[in-house]
Amino acid sequence: MKYRELSELVKIPPPAIWRYITLKIVPSYERAESLIRILTSREIVADILKRHIRFRDDAVDVSGVLSNIPLLKILAYVAYFSFDEVDTVLTVELDGVPIATLVADLFKSKLAVARKGIPFTSDEVYEVEYVSRDPPSIVRLYVTSSGLKKRERVLIVDDIIRSGRTTAAMLKLIKSVGASLVGVFSPIAIGVSWHKTLEGYLDKVVTILNFEG
Repeated sequence: MKYRELSELVKIPPPAIWRYITLKIVPSYERAESLIRILTSREIVADILKRHIRFRDDAVDVSGVLSNIPLLKILAYVAYFSFDEVDTVLTVELDGVPIATLVADLFKSKLAVARKGIPFTSDEVYEVEYVSRDPPSIVRLYVTSSGLKKRERVLIVDDIIRSGRTTAAMLKLIKSVGASLVGVFSPIAIGVSWHKTLEGYLDKVVTILNFEG
């Protein structure tokens, strides 16, 4: 954003913003927190996301998001400000891993990755399966027992929610282990079919940019 845009958003003169950005001066804790909360508001972040997303043959290309580290950090802060007390961040390989890693780092929590193949490990492995929509097939996910434990508070993080079936499978896995769900975070949601799939959990789902489809 240009200094003028930032100035209008945060109500601070451009010269002061320049001093903060160049570290000529450091804002007070209260002002720093205020700045971060304003600049990680969903409205502003949604506008930034739109600039990095492309549509190809009715598919959403998020490679421009997943390769943009500063943007991923911003998304991680949105998740951080949206939930409390997280012990484990749970995601599914592969595209959910970059943002889930940054979210886990902010919460100082564990990162658990559900894999689509049995991981090479000496730990016990938990398994859950679901039927994917496109293409129709049975998908099995595996998480190690060290990655997900009983009574842990778990935040599910993914890059996109479409049908909600992957998220529903992870919810089932969390319940079977005896852990508890803190919430679900996904920067992008496609359509509304996932509403029905995740019925009963919608109050715990946080998304930033929603596309009809």
